[in-house]
Amino acid sequence: MSVENEHVSRDSSSRYGAVTITHPACPARKIMMTAPPAATDDGMPGFGSAGASRPRAVAEAMAVLGLTMATLWIVNSIHAWSRWERMVLGGPWLVQILAFMIVPLVVVTLRGAQPGSLGVTFRGLRRYMETALTALAVVGPISGMAFPLLGLLGWSPMSWLGGLVLAAAYAISVPFVGLLVRKIPSTTESTLPAAHVVIAALVLVAAMAASAATKESAPIVSAVLLALLVVGPGEELLFRGVIQTRLDQAFGRPWRVFGADLGWGWVIASCLFGLAHLLSPAAFGHGGWALWTTVAGLLFGYLRAKSGSIVASTVVHGVLLAVSAFFT
Repeated sequence: MSVENEHVSRDSSSRYGAVTITHPACPARKIMMTAPPAATDDGMPGFGSAGASRPRAVAEAMAVLGLTMATLWIVNSIHAWSRWERMVLGGPWLVQILAFMIVPLVVVTLRGAQPGSLGVTFRGLRRYMETALTALAVVGPISGMAFPLLGLLGWSPMSWLGGLVLAAAYAISVPFVGLLVRKIPSTTESTLPAAHVVIAALVLVAAMAASAATKESAPIVSAVLLALLVVGPGEELLFRGVIQTRLDQAFGRPWRVFGADLGWGWVIASCLFGLAHLLSPAAFGHGGWALWTTVAGLLFGYLRAKSGSIVASTVVHGVLLAVSAFFT
């Protein structure tokens, strides 16, 4: 029988693309054909699957986070390495790149995913920047008032009282940001050209060189560049790129929030973001820090889901960190 004489219907509810072919001369005669599994909604074939169990997805997310935190703690315990980085580079550049960029990318690459499927893509950059700058117009002034307020009250951002103030500030920011960016078109682009990777690597090398050259005369340069180009991008790659994407596969994204499709993956990834700050060797055990970074993670996670990339959340995260570097 020829294909053009067939009536073909696709069962849109099937995850694997089941196709029913009905012969016009014999309607009762149907042939079921099942196509190979397609990429998941989040574009990460090989890094888990859309039907994977939720406990397994959470375990995988925890494993990636555990490897990152272990890397930080191990390198932090090597005092000679830490001193060398401060003396030569002006800051912990290499350990941050290793823990938050290289380790997560190696893990997901071994699982068969591509960086672009994690939201690491620069195509559609104008829309990402529009989303980021709009969000900064809201969260920038709010956080800019919250941190000086803590100074006036004598509360540390690491304390519970300080954490409550900052958590409230970021919680207030989320709906206002959502109202402003909800109509900015998202992108489904999931490619990362090799040229973009090379450019990003060259930017990092140039930033490390600038940090090394100004480590004594202007140490603030290192702090700002590190926040903008390593800490912000690295944390967004891990938590919004790898972890949130993986959890979204397993839990789905049934909630429509200010134009973004969200689900429990968004919430869990934000909680793990706070947990990482609680367990960080930089300031271990500070519950206030964990509290407000969890709420900030909800903002970053929303931006990642709304824009379709981690670029918008990276810009917002990095700029906020860079500004705070001037006051710490």
